Amino acid sequence: MNARPALAAIATTLALLTTAGAQAGSGIADEIRSDPDRAAGDIFQILDPLLAAGITLYKGDDQGTREYAYDFAATFAATEALKYAFNNTRWGERPNGHDGSFPSGHTSAACSAAAFISDRYGWQYGLPLYATAAFTAYSRVDEGFHHWRDVIAGCALAYGISKLITRPYAPQGLTVSPMIDKDTVGVELRLNFDR
Repeated sequence: MNARPALAAIATTLALLTTAGAQAGSGIADEIRSDPDRAAGDIFQILDPLLAAGITLYKGDDQGTREYAYDFAATFAATEALKYAFNNTRWGERPNGHDGSFPSGHTSAACSAAAFISDRYGWQYGLPLYATAAFTAYSRVDEGFHHWRDVIAGCALAYGISKLITRPYAPQGLTVSPMIDKDTVGVELRLNFDR
């Protein structure tokens, strides 16, 4: 897979976000000044997925880029389907009285990035993204957009979908490692191919 189309998609997304922000005037700047925790939650729901995609591109992990695209799309579709299913129920009403409460889309987007990165590359990579996803969840509850059940469900949904789709990263190439057993001393050779 050539990285240029993926980079072009990320650049297009950033351009659209910038254009939307410019059309809203100084909306995001005003939000950052007046309510920084709400602004941070809004930013992390977009920034975390962009970071996850960027990490796969930086590592040259074409399979990981595809897996994250599937992961994010499945998480988004499942979140929206559940929102639609629960919209006319008690669980669909937000604390502020609006619709679309269950599950939290902001939290599922941020958690999809954290779960994918953690499952693909290890918990050390995922931990900072889990921290920002947790802050996103907190901000959504604090601002009255969601109940705790909504943000927990959004993160659990993203985590579960990641477990179904994501495979641990195994770089291509030849791995040479020593092998020492009770009766044997040798070298183990392992050839990894893109899956």
